[in-house]
Amino acid sequence: MKPNKPIIDMSILRRDLYLVMGLLLADREITKVPDMTDWTQTFYENEVGRLMLWVATAMRGLLDGMEHKKESFNKKRCGEYWPDFPGGAKEPLTFRRACNSVIHAEEILPYKSPRKDPSRKLKTNVKQVYIDRMTVRSANRGKNTRAHLDIIKFVQIANAVINSSQEETTHADL
Repeated sequence: MKPNKPIIDMSILRRDLYLVMGLLLADREITKVPDMTDWTQTFYENEVGRLMLWVATAMRGLLDGMEHKKESFNKKRCGEYWPDFPGGAKEPLTFRRACNSVIHAEEILPYKSPRKDPSRKLKTNVKQVYIDRMTVRSANRGKNTRAHLDIIKFVQIANAVINSSQEETTHADL
C-alpha cells in the first residue's frame, strides 16, 4: 500500500455530500406531501447525523493528508462558532472546526423553519421544515460549544478539498 494516498472512495464521498445537501434542501417540498410528513420526523435527523459524521471524518482524513494545501482549506468559513456557549462571543466557523465539531458532537440538529399550512388560515397550524443549516452541540475542554453550520458552504468547501486531493482512488491498495 502506498502511504500518501487516501483510502476513501471519492465517488461515495461526493454522493454522500450530495445526499446530505439534498436532504436539507428537499424537506420543504417533502413536507407538502400529506402521507410523507411523518417521514421527516422518523428518518431525517438520524440520516443527516449519520451522513455528517461520515463526511466530517472523511474530510478530516483528507485534510490531514494534504500538508501543502491544508491551511487554506482549514480556514475557509462555513458558519458561526461559540467556543463557550451560551456566554462567550461567537467567531467564524472554519471548515476544520466544523469537521471537528461534527466528529465530537453530542447532538446534531438540523435547523427548522416554520411554514404555514396554506390550506388553513389558522396561525396555530405551523409545520416545521428543515432548511440548509444545522446546529452542532458539543463540548471542548469542559466548555459547552455550539456550531451553526451552513451546509451549502460546507459542501462547497468539501468538494474543493476532494478536487484538490492528490488523486482519487477507489481501493485502498491502489
